[in-house]
Amino acid sequence: MLPIAAPLGRLALTAAASAGIVKALGDGRGGAALRRLAVSGTKAGIKASRAAETGVERLRLGSGDIVAQAYDELGEQVPVPPTPQAGHDHQH
Repeated sequence: MLPIAAPLGRLALTAAASAGIVKALGDGRGGAALRRLAVSGTKAGIKASRAAETGVERLRLGSGDIVAQAYDELGEQVPVPPTPQAGHDHQH
């Protein structure tokens, strides 16, 4: 049910926002309505980004646990993950 609910929710939100913009443009308040919509969209993007980062971190930690258990079951010591160096050489 969840895979269907998210797209339907986005569709409903998009339809409501579109209707609001059309009404605001007709009333002469278009600029403010577009700004509110942009702020709302940005907030949603920030929240989605944070949720994705949390999911990726959980996946990374979970896979690390699986690798550690596999090494343990082989009777080997788990290698220490490399730590980022303070002065790395590559440029961004």
